[in-house]
Amino acid sequence: SQMCTSNNNNNNNKSESFIKYANQMKHNEKIQYRLPVEGDLYEKVFAVHDDGVTTAVRNKVHFFVGDACKLPLYALPKEEEEEGSDNDNDESKKSEKGRLGGTFDGVILANLLCRLPNPLSCLDGLAKLVNKGGIAVIVTPFSWFEHFTPKQNWIGGYYDSTSNEPVLSKDRLKDCMEERGFERIHVEQMPLVIREHQRKYQYIVSEATGWRKK
Repeated sequence: SQMCTSNNNNNNNKSESFIKYANQMKHNEKIQYRLPVEGDLYEKVFAVHDDGVTTAVRNKVHFFVGDACKLPLYALPKEEEEEGSDNDNDESKKSEKGRLGGTFDGVILANLLCRLPNPLSCLDGLAKLVNKGGIAVIVTPFSWFEHFTPKQNWIGGYYDSTSNEPVLSKDRLKDCMEERGFERIHVEQMPLVIREHQRKYQYIVSEATGWRKK
């Protein structure tokens, strides 16, 4: 399996940090981090693998930073990678030449769609990445902000300019996915909590949808 985080101007540094630590854990390194308590106070804790996560299991996973608005780039068959490049040993260059290789039976976009500059470009690429009969899972709170996504690229969360009727993101997503050859097979609300410190948390309810490629 593969994991790729989006690498756009807004979240580049965080994406690279996530992938850096994911790869360290893949190599069975113990990761220490600070858990905020209050003010300048924190606890030191460790991120470790659950029992049973063996080297063989870890080696099935690959982590790298990419651009979710250019998914077809990463789906290129490996044999189509450029030959004779001076950067063949550069991992980031390899990812830009078809690091994934081929297409997939399952793809997950987790809390990503409303953080992209062009969500429709991502959905266009998703249609090329998923095999016929394959499943795409999209989890998103539809939190649209112009500093992430220009308003003209939102796929909902606004009033129709002609009818003045509200355009809900979940309805537009359904239309967009059906236009790209998917049928919706599952919907559920997925709550999550993000800790800021021991007395303050963000509570978010994302909508999780499953889509089968026709």
